Amino acid sequence: MQEYGRLIHNFVQTSLLAYGTCKNPHQESGICIKIIECEYLLNILNTNLTDDNRKFLTASQCGHDGSQDSVAKKILVCCPERYRNNRTSNSIKDTTPGNKLPQPGECGKNLSKRILGGNVTEIDEFPWMALIQYRTAPDRFGFYCGGSLINSRYVLTAGHCLKHPDMPASWELYAVRLGEWDITLDPDCTVDNGIKDCIEPYIDVRIDYAIAHPSYLPTSKDQFNDIAIIRLMDSVASYTHLIPICLPVAANIRSNFFTGHAMDVAGWGVTEKGTTSPVKLKIMVNVWNATRCQKTYQTFQLAINSDYQMCAGGEDGIDTCRGDSGGPLMVIESVDKRNVYFAAGVVSYGPRPCGLEGWPGVYTRVGSYVDWIIANMLP
Repeated sequence: MQEYGRLIHNFVQTSLLAYGTCKNPHQESGICIKIIECEYLLNILNTNLTDDNRKFLTASQCGHDGSQDSVAKKILVCCPERYRNNRTSNSIKDTTPGNKLPQPGECGKNLSKRILGGNVTEIDEFPWMALIQYRTAPDRFGFYCGGSLINSRYVLTAGHCLKHPDMPASWELYAVRLGEWDITLDPDCTVDNGIKDCIEPYIDVRIDYAIAHPSYLPTSKDQFNDIAIIRLMDSVASYTHLIPICLPVAANIRSNFFTGHAMDVAGWGVTEKGTTSPVKLKIMVNVWNATRCQKTYQTFQLAINSDYQMCAGGEDGIDTCRGDSGGPLMVIESVDKRNVYFAAGVVSYGPRPCGLEGWPGVYTRVGSYVDWIIANMLP
């Protein structure tokens, strides 16, 4: 995706790829990261390696990353959150818990009146949509994935947006942009019958860390477990124009296969013209029968696991495409007589080129991962 927007200068810490949340030997909450990225434990290792500290370091290990090329990078430790609370931030301290999901009505509420038909979203439609920004060089930034805000501190996206064989090792997950519509404008405005209507400016929030599902394998052609969450360095609870999308927590929604349902997908990805869109676009896709989708992808020896994946689309020229990865597949459900948007899926992969008739896009089924998401959210 094209590289637009302001740069963020007042941060020095790079974002982390974490391996999950954890408890250290003192039962303190933390995140599982490489020991070279945990200053607190690294200092113990390098400067104060007593017998007690050696035992503490051993007990703090939370796994190994076999894909790394050195012992220092392979060893994973539980780095306590209390030693990370002084990280650079530009926000007022917010007490909204980061490990709580909003209730339907608080989440999934669309700000615009629904417009049937048309490709371009309303200026404030789908207020949970996110753009993930990468630093590709010391002074170059770009948006290459999407996501959706799920509470005041977390964004849902795809696992391949964090780690993918085609992603250069030098790229760094950097920030999340929220409240965006047209990435060439700041602020976003439209003119209707001579009346100018503008919305609140977008915000860029630095990424604290990101966690891909532990069973996601970037090199797997089937792309099972292609899901991840990103923790924001600052809470966005005070921004009333940013509304999270709901997750399918209730049993009747998380277990629904939604076969035949029409769902919305939105993003700034590649269009039929072969270039990314500066404006947030939307399409409507129908969910396929799982068996039909499995038979379609068997042609290329690709397995579809209907317990963890779902298929939608398959109409000529109507599809998600490069740059839309990680965005939500959205379904409307009635809750207490209100229409509420839920994230039913996460954009994973599809045919190349995009929009081939008879070939649906493949989405990670969010309902199968709600427990994992909740378990890996910290306050």
